[in-house]
This record gives sequence, C-alpha cells and structure tokens, in this order.
Amino acid sequence: MFDKSSFNDHELSSASGALPVHETLALRAWAHPDKVLFTFLDDEGAKQESLTYLQMYDNARSIARQLESVSQPGDRVALFFPQGLDFIACFLACLMSGRIAVPINLPNRRRVERCVSILLDSGASLALVDATEHAQLERAFAGTEAAALPLLEIANLEAAAATASWEPRAEFDPQQIAFLQYTSGSTSAPKGVMVSHANITANLRMMRDAWELDARSDFVTWQPHHHDMGLILGQLLPIMLGNHTVVMAPSTFVRQPLIWLQAISRYKARLAGGPNFAYDLAAERYSAERLGDLDLSGWTHALNGADVVRAGSLKRFHDRYARHGFSMDAFMPCYGLAEATLFVSGGPYRLPVHSVTADQATLSSEQRVAPPRESGNAVTMIGCGEPSWEVEVAIVDPATRQRRAPGTVGEIWLRGASIARGYWRNDAASVAGFHATIAEDPRREYMRTGDLGFIGAEDRQLYVCGRLKDLIICEGRNIHPEDIEHSVIEALAETRPQSCAVFSHDDEQQRQIIVAVIELNRELKRLLTDNPRALKANIRAAVVDQHGIPVHRLMFAQPTSMHKTTSGKIQRRKMRELYLAAELDGIDEAI
Repeated sequence: MFDKSSFNDHELSSASGALPVHETLALRAWAHPDKVLFTFLDDEGAKQESLTYLQMYDNARSIARQLESVSQPGDRVALFFPQGLDFIACFLACLMSGRIAVPINLPNRRRVERCVSILLDSGASLALVDATEHAQLERAFAGTEAAALPLLEIANLEAAAATASWEPRAEFDPQQIAFLQYTSGSTSAPKGVMVSHANITANLRMMRDAWELDARSDFVTWQPHHHDMGLILGQLLPIMLGNHTVVMAPSTFVRQPLIWLQAISRYKARLAGGPNFAYDLAAERYSAERLGDLDLSGWTHALNGADVVRAGSLKRFHDRYARHGFSMDAFMPCYGLAEATLFVSGGPYRLPVHSVTADQATLSSEQRVAPPRESGNAVTMIGCGEPSWEVEVAIVDPATRQRRAPGTVGEIWLRGASIARGYWRNDAASVAGFHATIAEDPRREYMRTGDLGFIGAEDRQLYVCGRLKDLIICEGRNIHPEDIEHSVIEALAETRPQSCAVFSHDDEQQRQIIVAVIELNRELKRLLTDNPRALKANIRAAVVDQHGIPVHRLMFAQPTSMHKTTSGKIQRRKMRELYLAAELDGIDEAI
C-alpha cells in the first residue's frame, strides 16, 4: 500500500496527520510492525496482554472481514466490551469496513434502559461482544426491544490466515460517519454525535500539535473506551503518534489509583491524566510506604479535563507528589466535548497553568469578570489552555446572540474541522446545537456547547464556569451548582469528589428551595449519628460564606441512589427528578 523508501520519521508523522486513523495504523504496521502499540494491565497493575502495531492491524482486518459477511456498509455496529484490547480492534474494523461503530458501556442493572435506548436510537443491526459477556448481555436484554439483536462473539482470531487475501475497501469518503458517540446525558437524554473520519483526523492532529507529541510520547490511560476521552485520546491518538500506550481499567484506577501512578513511573510515560477528581483521589490515597521508589519526573503532560478544574486539587496533588519528582509545570488543564470530537483547548506545551481570582458574582453576569471585592466572594478560576489554532471559539450571550468581549462570561460556541456533523436522527437538536448564528454575522454557523465560560482578557486562556442548563438563579444571581457542590465537599473531609448533587425547585408557596444531595459513606453515617447539628452547620456555613445563599435541605443518599454519567459526572436533572418523586433512598434533613 505504501512505498517504504519514501518515508523518513518526519514524513511519517506528517502523513499520519492527514490520513484516516485506520490507514495510519496500516502505515505504521508496515513501518514498525514489531513495536508494541498497547499494553493492558490487570487489576493489580501487572502486564496482562500486549499487541504490536502489526498484530493490531491484522486483528482489525480479520474482524473487518467477518463484518463484511454479516452486515452492509453504513450499518451501525454496537460494541460491548470490558476494558481491554479487543474493543479497539473491533472499532478499527468498523472504520476499515465502512460500518458505523457505536461504543456502549456494558449494561448493569441501572444502565440497561440507557443501553436499549442507544441501540434503538442508533438502529444497530448487530453487536460485537466479548465471549465472557455474551450470556450477561442476553439476560440484560431479555424482554426488552433489543432482545432480538444479533450478538457476534470475537474470540480466538487466527489473524494472519483469515486476512491473507483481504484488504480494506478502496472507496473512501473522509466525510462519512465513522462512529456515533453517545453523550453522557448529564443534562439530557443521550444523543448520538455523528463523528466523521475527517473529524477524527483533525482532532488528533490538534492534540498532537498543541502538546508537541511524537512517537516518544508514551501514555498511560484508564478512561473508559466508550467515552470520548478514553477513545479519542487514549486509543486513537497513540496510533497517529506511533507511541506505546499502557491501558488499565477504570475500576482498577478507582479502586487503587496508586497503580496508575506506579504505571506512569514504571513505563516512563510522558502523558497521563483524567478529570479533576482523579487528582483528588490520588492525593487522598497517598501512601509513602507503597510509593518509596515512585519517579514522576518524566510525566510532562498531566492532563486535567472533562470537569471543572480546581486550584485546590492541583495544589493538593502537587504537595503530595512533588517529593517524587512531579512538577507543577506538568499540569495541563484542557477543555473538550464529544460534539467537537474531543479536544478544544489545552496547553500549549510548556505553558504554566494560568488562573484568575474573581468575584463569584461576576462569573455568571454580563459584566466583565472582576477582582473580588471581599475575600469571602473570591473564587480562583483555572484556565483550560489556549484554543487550538484549528478551532474558532466565540463567547456569546445566549439570549441576544451577541458576541461578548474578552473577560466576559457567556456561552462557549465553536467552529472548526473537528466539529461533528450533528446528532444522529435528531434534526431539531442538530439545528439548535450545530447551526447557531451570531447576530452580527448570520452567515457563519457555530456549535453551541451549553457550557459557560470566558476568554481571558490578558492570556487567551479559555476559562470554563459550568453548564448553562444547570444554573441556579437565586436572588437575581446566576450560580453554578458545581461551585456549591465543591464548597460542600470541601467542608466535609469525609466526602469524595463527585459525591454531591445540588439543584433547586419551587415549593408549594413558589419559594425557591436549594437542595444538596450527599452520598453517604461510613464516616458520614457516624457523624449523622453522633452530632448531626454540627455536620449541618458546617455545610451551611461553608455555602453561606462562599456564595451568600442558604442550602434549605440536605439529603444524605445511599450510594445506589447517586446517579452518574458513564464518565462519572453527577446527573443533576435525574437526581432532582428522583428527589421530587421521593424515590431517593437515604436520610432527608431540613436545615
């Protein structure tokens, strides 16, 4: 397919930035067939499996050959896999054969309804599954509208023999849909984002260039492969770069986050990261005894994205791990979303973390972000890097659709080559979300993110404040529930990140009631028994001091009642619905 003599290392990297990802895999399998692409770690951090570039390419070709015998180009193929290396081979096989991949999290008791909804919405004609999950999937879908979906096992592949005479389809349109990325549903029902091959290539190139990555930039990743960060960053970007990436399961990280840090040290990874809570969890579980030989001096790209970045989290992590060579300059806050394929802003590499200290009230107003007038109203905002040069960011008043000046909060709107085509079979949502126009320039269309933020007046950083639809309007002020949740968690050392949901509702007298639902754990149960008055007073004082508003009601909910997205974010709308329907299991306490 390629003339080997025509490529040096620089030209190989350049070609990878223009080709579809499955063709890049073919190129790299030819250029360095024996180099290890992925290593998968087991629950204790030991190597369980490795695949070279050639092995991955052959496995993907074998699966693509099977797909051609049971489906047609354009068919949607659901992918149900536990964390491991089979998923990415199946995903690449879909791309090679012109099928549209639909990554879906494995169903548990709570997720069955969501999985069935995605299968019906996508119109999936079959599912590729791991043999160990086949029986569980049949049981999960029994009696549902997905019960008749064919489940095709991928196991014991004889790659070389099976693919000897098969090549990927010659005809190829980069604008074709590569996969459907179903949104996490933190503020609405999941929708299928239509991501094209060209979108993927552009977004991978954006990350490579912004962070100055190359084949020596090895990764360690634990994000779930059905989520945009785990898929695009953790499994497709390595193929473009030609690096070695170490993969571990999300459950391994949550159970033992120190295994993640030990893998970064052992494999000398340059890039690793996750949402803000990952750094909180790793700081909380620090153990000098276990980490005596930990060396994080080679970790140059500590990405922090997929949630609001907290200054306190960065400081706590650095305070714990500076003794192991971790540098504050390694932190790289970033911003992205599925509708933009993934990456929007972050870096550039070697740029120190930027922050602004602002008055809380101005972060939700139409005024410029202002310095705090009183220390109690101060909030530190962390910049999420500079937007890629390949994406245009506009900060817009969502009511008037007027562009806002630098340093003023508005909704974040985007244009660029990595912006997806819209939502699958949802014209109304696609028009509203992907074809928005600014009043002064109606010919240019933008994608509305639903996120509030501003561009720094001095530093070009993108600062993200929170979700537009989750805003709490209290006493004429717009307040982000993330900020109240953070205050509650900071006031209670016994709570973990992503364990609090804040929302509001009107009571019978049309008075606004602000509710905080906190996930119960053993220590909180003890405090509620020993001194509930002090516990509630601490929460009330923290919220009043930092935000100037009361929390009217506390709900201490059982862990099984806390609904989160597949990426771990609290589903506030769902929690609000369950609370109002009195369907949350826990202890309801008025303050």
